Amino acid sequence: MADLIARIATLWRYPVKSCAGETVDSLSLGEDGWPVGDRSWGVIDAGGELTWMGAHPRLALVHARLNGSTLELQAQGRALALPADGGEAVEVRGWNGERQDFDRLLAWDGGDDAAALLRATTGERLRLVRLSIEAQRRPVLNALHLVGDGSLQAWRAANPQPLNGATQRARPNIVLQAEDGGELPPFIEDILTQARIGQLSLQRTTVCVRCVMPTVDPATGERQPPALDTLTRLSAERAPGAPVQFGVYARGSGAGRLNVGDRVELTLNFS
Repeated sequence: MADLIARIATLWRYPVKSCAGETVDSLSLGEDGWPVGDRSWGVIDAGGELTWMGAHPRLALVHARLNGSTLELQAQGRALALPADGGEAVEVRGWNGERQDFDRLLAWDGGDDAAALLRATTGERLRLVRLSIEAQRRPVLNALHLVGDGSLQAWRAANPQPLNGATQRARPNIVLQAEDGGELPPFIEDILTQARIGQLSLQRTTVCVRCVMPTVDPATGERQPPALDTLTRLSAERAPGAPVQFGVYARGSGAGRLNVGDRVELTLNFS
């Protein structure tokens, strides 16, 4: 018996880690319970290390979408289409916080045109790389990010200045709303243990600990520190002494498809 019924309000996919994502009507999960096509590309710096929007906030201005097997990028009036295969094999480094060392990862270079687009947008010597499946599924990474619309609204309302693009800042894969189309109670996902969509189940794995990325305005690529200050205060009210959290991570029970409007049965831990 579900503790609460919700619906999927929006679905997001992020073809390139730390670049702007795309809204989709459906999101496929593979046999491993990870979303297909999500974060399958990354950006490396001049030293060959996987980098992120926290270091290069103007990556928020690089919009990525998948069109069949083609990755399409748009930024600063430029557009580029890249195939989902080919490219020179390269070794990249990804920081592993658990080991306090770098993982050595296989990837394929996205080419000079993609590098030129990144440099024109960020002003930095960055390169796009297509990540191997082993790089995409590192144990330090998480499959799905889920948040309720009531939590997003609570963040907007508590912020001292207008919060442009709250959903894009939070970077969820799944945004839930109430069954009747209204808002869910704020931070209901904090006590989520499982979400069932038909025969598919999403099992909560951990909370989403927030960093500086929510401070980046998706429209300008500029930081707004009060956005994180607000999340810090809201988190401290719910979990004093814990790291700043907003949303939760989950993983699917296997292959399946999520669709906007799907009914979701939430199991909650009230203890």
